[in-house]
Amino acid sequence: MPAPTVRPLTPDDAPAYRALRLAGIAELPGAFCTTQAAESAVPLAQMAARLRATPHQIMFGTFEDGQLIAIAGLRREPIAVVQDKASLWGVYVAPPARGRGVARQLVQAAIAHACGVPELARVRLAVALDNHAALSLYLGCGFALADETASGDMLQMQCMLPRPAIATTKNDVFMKINTLQIPAK
Repeated sequence: MPAPTVRPLTPDDAPAYRALRLAGIAELPGAFCTTQAAESAVPLAQMAARLRATPHQIMFGTFEDGQLIAIAGLRREPIAVVQDKASLWGVYVAPPARGRGVARQLVQAAIAHACGVPELARVRLAVALDNHAALSLYLGCGFALADETASGDMLQMQCMLPRPAIATTKNDVFMKINTLQIPAK
């Protein structure tokens, strides 16, 4: 049997993505920031749009024998003051694929992608306190507890990327404020 492969998802993967995401929400409703009813109501076209990679978001999938068996998203804000942070979200592995390193391979692909974005310095995530398998996975992939306290039943974690953030915007908001000329009255 060929090894599972990880690749960015495309809009063509929307039906498989929807099915796996809905399975994840049904199995672990507390781990997702939505409900089965809300996610089921999302039109397939909107679901496909989520899978279109942009400079600010990408969704990865792990495939085995042509079947999507795991998903994870990476999203960053376009706002200048927080563009050094990305969020890992929507991580889910189908039960038959668990315990074989699929999740680790998927998370490592997302981190590798983040390392290729010059502005990023860290990847953050939220994980349920009682999800020991996920906690172990994230700790093993280089995540540590973030400075923020736990909110509800969720822990905040972050992974510092192996190089400092590099600003690429020459005329960012701060430069505009600092160089603002106010005419004399």
